[in-house]
Amino acid sequence: MKNNIRKALLAHQTGNLKEAEELYRKCITTTPNDSNGWYLYGALCQQIGKASQAKEYLDRSLKLAPNFPEALNIRGILHKENGQTIKAEHDFRTALSLEPTFAEAMTNLADTCRLTGNYTEAKHLNNQAIKLAPGLAPAHNNRGAIEKELGNLEIAEIAFRTAVDLDSNLIEAVINLILILRLLGQTDVALKRALKIVKKVPEYALAHNSLGLVYSDLNRNKKARDSFERACANDPNCANAHNNLGITLTRLDHLSKADHHYNIALKLEPKNPNFLSNKATNFQAENRVRDAIKVCNAALNAEPSHADARWNRGIARLISGDLIGGFADYESRWLLPEFKSRSFSSALWQNENLKGKSIMIYSEQGFGDTIQFIRYVSLVAKQKPKAIYLETHKFLVALLKANIKVDGVFNTGDNLPKSDYHIPLMSLAHRFKTTLENIPKKTGYLQVTENTPYIFENNQLGQKNIKIGLVWAGRKSHKNDKRRSIPFNFCLPFFKSQNIQFYSLQVDGAAECEKYSSDIIDLSVYLTDFVATGAILKNLDLVITVDTALAHLAGSLGVMCWIMLPFAPDWRWQLDNHYTPWYSSIRLFRQQKRNNWTSVIDQITSSLAVFCGAKMRTNKS
Repeated sequence: MKNNIRKALLAHQTGNLKEAEELYRKCITTTPNDSNGWYLYGALCQQIGKASQAKEYLDRSLKLAPNFPEALNIRGILHKENGQTIKAEHDFRTALSLEPTFAEAMTNLADTCRLTGNYTEAKHLNNQAIKLAPGLAPAHNNRGAIEKELGNLEIAEIAFRTAVDLDSNLIEAVINLILILRLLGQTDVALKRALKIVKKVPEYALAHNSLGLVYSDLNRNKKARDSFERACANDPNCANAHNNLGITLTRLDHLSKADHHYNIALKLEPKNPNFLSNKATNFQAENRVRDAIKVCNAALNAEPSHADARWNRGIARLISGDLIGGFADYESRWLLPEFKSRSFSSALWQNENLKGKSIMIYSEQGFGDTIQFIRYVSLVAKQKPKAIYLETHKFLVALLKANIKVDGVFNTGDNLPKSDYHIPLMSLAHRFKTTLENIPKKTGYLQVTENTPYIFENNQLGQKNIKIGLVWAGRKSHKNDKRRSIPFNFCLPFFKSQNIQFYSLQVDGAAECEKYSSDIIDLSVYLTDFVATGAILKNLDLVITVDTALAHLAGSLGVMCWIMLPFAPDWRWQLDNHYTPWYSSIRLFRQQKRNNWTSVIDQITSSLAVFCGAKMRTNKS
């Protein structure tokens, strides 16, 4: 028996895990009353992710030898991994009472303290463990976990690397290193390590889960899905893997499947706010706004400061028409990594009296957002401040200088004057308690007086005396671009009318226009900034566009505009209505089914016939 144990232990220590598993199995079969055999087999099962078997074998070991500190330590790890921190702490403290210098139990107790938020004791215990056993890889791994949660990512990376260097078979440390490399933006390095670890332990769910996360970072969603599915198959009770699979399936538009995996994750962890918030995102993709708000509320009940849940609830409230609640929740955007808050020497304006004070208003998001919310500057002006300054995007400076009565318009990055207060532009809707009924200036609040270098001459067009601008795609880097943009050829049915001359307002659309030069004239060379674009728009009878900044420009100028919207639109277009409370000159055409533009194209084609008929009758009269 001892010889078999030695062989199994040697195979285990040298990383021959399959051989070790077979040898341990023989040991417990041959001598079932040996607590050491059950302990070692349980330790191996814990290492390779077979949690239920590990627990069973460790319980057998401790039944045979209740004062077995090593077995207590490994069982404590299992309790910790299952979220049973009270049981874990009991096992670790019992092990330490039996063996006070047991560094492994000490570092595991430290990690349990980390999980319960007691970082002071966690660091103290872990430092003691490293002092007792400087070469103990799990202690360095746990140090990395503590530093990661404290936001010290570089220190955490060093700790995880040390752990892996000390013991390349410590799978948890390898996975932690992969995850920290992701956070540090080293995805290529993380991918190489993740591919190696799934090859080394192909049945370990968390290894496949880590690989899936790296693939998600690289936007390789089908690969990510495959990895998460493998993780779920290896461990059906891995809640994080089901949650991550749900996120990926949402991205791939498999919404019912996504909902299924969110439900599994929530059955395993019913109050997990991350899972609830992600389920809300899936509901929003299905336009199930009430359901989205409900699960966001559940997430916020579990964790009132949960930023994603509040943000998701805000978007759901806005799209449902609850602008008061929606814009209040929208303020949580600064807690999200994709929104970068600015640092100013002045105070953030919180509705204080501005009389005799100066304020800096700054653009914070895209061109369209700025154009939509610039209308609120006039409400600030009514407060009679000493000075209003505006910082905005380079391509909007000329347009806003000509339209907005402020004391200075600055390009992003310019040296700014000192002010008493500052505020991001999109927070003004919240400050002024906006509702659907009191949205200010619903059309024509911007003007363009310049003429375009392009000469629109009706007599050159023959019968084509109706001028329509066309935009079929937005910025490719936009996170929702694959759902909002359409291929140019989808627009070909619009060209059937003999009375319309189409003009491309697509910045990068010259190649498509060249193929259909008899139907559409490319004006992209004239769209040098928003003043030049506005000068083009004011010469057109209509603009047809997907959801881009140009739609906002048309609406702000009072130019008639039709917007083609995806099934789950941006919050500002709300649901169901053909018109928007933000712009009186805009009409909305919505997908009836996800990713199916047929109905939108058909509606616009029919509406164009009506529009042309009305326009021709007006021209004749």
